[in-house]
Amino acid sequence: MTLEELMAEISTVVRDDSLADKFPGWINNAISELAADYDLPALRLIEPVPLEVTENSWIYDVPDSYQKRLFRARNGGYGRVQIARYLDDLHRKDIAHTQVGEKVTSVGVRDRKIGVFPKANDTLYLWFYEKPTPLKSPEDKVTCIPEEYQARVIIPKMVVKNFTLLQDLVIDAPHQSIAFWQAELRAGLNGRLQDQIGLLTYLALERGVRRHGGRDPLP
Repeated sequence: MTLEELMAEISTVVRDDSLADKFPGWINNAISELAADYDLPALRLIEPVPLEVTENSWIYDVPDSYQKRLFRARNGGYGRVQIARYLDDLHRKDIAHTQVGEKVTSVGVRDRKIGVFPKANDTLYLWFYEKPTPLKSPEDKVTCIPEEYQARVIIPKMVVKNFTLLQDLVIDAPHQSIAFWQAELRAGLNGRLQDQIGLLTYLALERGVRRHGGRDPLP
């Protein structure tokens, strides 16, 4: 669906044209929260993002596109880099962060910071879940959620997130209760007995179809 189509859907729920300028922000926030809450395969990087590091520092800002869950890292020689479970694990390796090497061998992420061990003049290649692309123009399309689930999860997510505000601002607010919209969101995510399967089941089945047996590949 495009931004324009999602706004048209919302207009059938929130029948107040004075709030139309808020809809794009609400839609983008709803998509961002869904992407943060669930691992959407479309946001899982196939090609890595490079990060240049030097001997002068052990901690850096994550790339701008980073959303969550660094799942693979390689150094400049494409050697495997261990991903520490906690950033504090790097303190245990070198509490003063003075050790210097030829290549980075370990990294850790916390609060949009990435730490490295040892310090090195190196290029890291990072794979992670990236941020959804913001919808700005009316023709911009949602690409991180399968189309058949977009209205089913984005619209109720947006209503639930802004329900109190809508009740305060809108003369003709969504007449259903917040419990109704929470149930609609759960149905979009998990499905109903009499309905199609939910988004999360669909994504799990898609991952299963692409699996061809054998052991899990190394990250």
